[in-house]
Amino acid sequence: MNRGRGSRTGRREPTVWLVEDNSDRSERRPIPGVSLRRSKDEVKIRLHRIESEGAELVAECSYKIGESKRFAPQARRTATALELLDSAFQGEKPDLLVAGSSYGCSAAFLRGLAERGIDFVVELRPSTQVRRLEGRGTAGPFAAAAELAQEAEWAELHIKPPIAGGRVKYSVADLGRVLTPGGHPGRLFAAQTGGIQGVHRGTVLALFSRGNGNFRRLLEAVSWVRWIRPIVRRQERENLSPSPTRAMESDGVRLLPRANISLAERQDSTRATRRREALAAQRSQRGVLTSASPTLNVVELFAGAGGMGLGFLLAKRRSARYCLIYSAEVNLIYLETLRRNHEVFAKGWGRRTDLVPEGIVPLDLRQTRSMECVEFYARQYGDLHVLIGGPPCQGFSAANRNSWHSSNPHNQLVDIFVKYVKRLRPLVFVMENVQGVLWTSKGGNASTRLSVAGHIAKQFARAGYIVFPKLLDAVWYGIPQYRSRFFVVGMHKDLGYTQEDFGEWGPFPAPTHGPGAPRSYVTVRQAIGDLPPVGNGEDAPERKYSDPSAIDLRANPFLKFMRTGAPRGVILDHVTSRHADYVIERYRLIPQGGNWQDIADKLTNYADVERTHSNIYRRLKWSEPSITIGHYRKSMLVHPSQNRGLSLREAARLQSFPDWFRFSGGTNSEKSGLVHKQQQLANAVCPLVTKALAEFILRL
Repeated sequence: MNRGRGSRTGRREPTVWLVEDNSDRSERRPIPGVSLRRSKDEVKIRLHRIESEGAELVAECSYKIGESKRFAPQARRTATALELLDSAFQGEKPDLLVAGSSYGCSAAFLRGLAERGIDFVVELRPSTQVRRLEGRGTAGPFAAAAELAQEAEWAELHIKPPIAGGRVKYSVADLGRVLTPGGHPGRLFAAQTGGIQGVHRGTVLALFSRGNGNFRRLLEAVSWVRWIRPIVRRQERENLSPSPTRAMESDGVRLLPRANISLAERQDSTRATRRREALAAQRSQRGVLTSASPTLNVVELFAGAGGMGLGFLLAKRRSARYCLIYSAEVNLIYLETLRRNHEVFAKGWGRRTDLVPEGIVPLDLRQTRSMECVEFYARQYGDLHVLIGGPPCQGFSAANRNSWHSSNPHNQLVDIFVKYVKRLRPLVFVMENVQGVLWTSKGGNASTRLSVAGHIAKQFARAGYIVFPKLLDAVWYGIPQYRSRFFVVGMHKDLGYTQEDFGEWGPFPAPTHGPGAPRSYVTVRQAIGDLPPVGNGEDAPERKYSDPSAIDLRANPFLKFMRTGAPRGVILDHVTSRHADYVIERYRLIPQGGNWQDIADKLTNYADVERTHSNIYRRLKWSEPSITIGHYRKSMLVHPSQNRGLSLREAARLQSFPDWFRFSGGTNSEKSGLVHKQQQLANAVCPLVTKALAEFILRL
């Protein structure tokens, strides 16, 4: 057990104590296709002291799942938590102990607190069974805690969040005295913020161990159950990672992160010279790759839905092009997406069946036999010219910041890509990932610690490659979306190039759009303005569509690319998730370019609204590129003028997937599984970015 500062000697002011654990944290969940078991079988329980200045970690302990046969998982957690309290308090009583619903619904934990004489306020689940106490202490029938709140009288109360300024308005209801799960009388109350009426996921149901109490103080105390999570995650990131806001000038990787759109725009406005640098890099190309073979063989690792491979298939230069000889992917639904679109490409755009893999089987790239399989297949085609891949990036993503550390299974997959480069020895490789690799630590002592980007750059250099890392923004290459991603291009020394041949810009295509480029950014209107209106929850896989005229297509090259190869007279997958009526009412209140801040008082399902990401409930603007498209349903992206979420086709266009491209929702049905389609799109690489990069590589 580790003890923090917080010694209990001397006089102290009344404080609140909080016990919490990481049992439900995402870092411990199994990840399909990445890990078959929980990535961490250790549960860590922490005790925090809450004061006006914030939260301080006082003590912590941990236990491993299944290491003791004496306890079931819940019983083991309860016993360990009580042992932690005994050790920390050493017979003294805390003023008030706070815990979440996993502890509040444990009769053994509440009995343990009562035996120790500890006052507590704990969250309960809506289904927790309680018994209301009548006039003389007679207990009524069992009822779910949520049922007691259905007919409650609510009063307004304001409390101050611990992280941001201002106050949050809550509605609070006294639900009366009840018999606790531990068998002792207490006070049940409910609280919620926002505009949704009735009990819902944002409602706090809490139990106080005494008959009466100050509801403002109790609500402020129990709210820390949810507030503590972002605070702990932020502290973990600060301890584990370099700053994501400064230029990365170590490890041989000198890149300035593009943390948000405003920062990216400022960088672009002061870097008009980047086009001249890129053009100078293009003049250094010698055509070595295609001099021996006009068709370059490509193997794609971690293919996902195939966005990266599609960009290479679409790339052509004079008589030179690419043949995608193998796509490696483990997820069966993603494989169905790959099969379908390879077939459509071969019959339509490519008009050659030999440019796509003959067959695809699920392949777990972590296994030794998988590497042997890929190597055998690649050698059947002779030379392997280009190896591409985007190892799953959730562990580095800004949308998943609680996993910015090297122990996350996703983060370990970049090493798998490195191993394949060393084994297959392609002439060129391209690896894509999110910006988080720049500031995620790979581990080691503080004085010798490398970022993930620095680590892989060093590994590739040792394998005989000239390594060029770069942040590329999709908006530079005609994609209607700000989307900065980390790319590494490696060229084997046998090609005869050196670092000096390309300068600081490296072997990357010149931006074609934006400041210093010949064209303006592609806007949301240019990308999706032609699509017909649809309603909330639209599920028809095909809809009637008025094809743009030849004049319209000439005026809008992006739309022309989207419609090339697509069936005429119909639009595919213009479908939307069905949102509840209260969500649609929220959408009506958000102006173009607005976000959750325009409806802050309506967000009842957010524990701490001030910690909400700025792109939640973002309504896109017709006249600008889109924000980064992640999981657009979860982030509640709103159509610029219609009061609904984005459709799958709209989001696909903003990612630059052409209209003939379709995501599979399952292995058998194209109409089902919208959630799977949305996740594939969120993880995908923009095809037009890799197309621009692939066409540049054809000149090497």
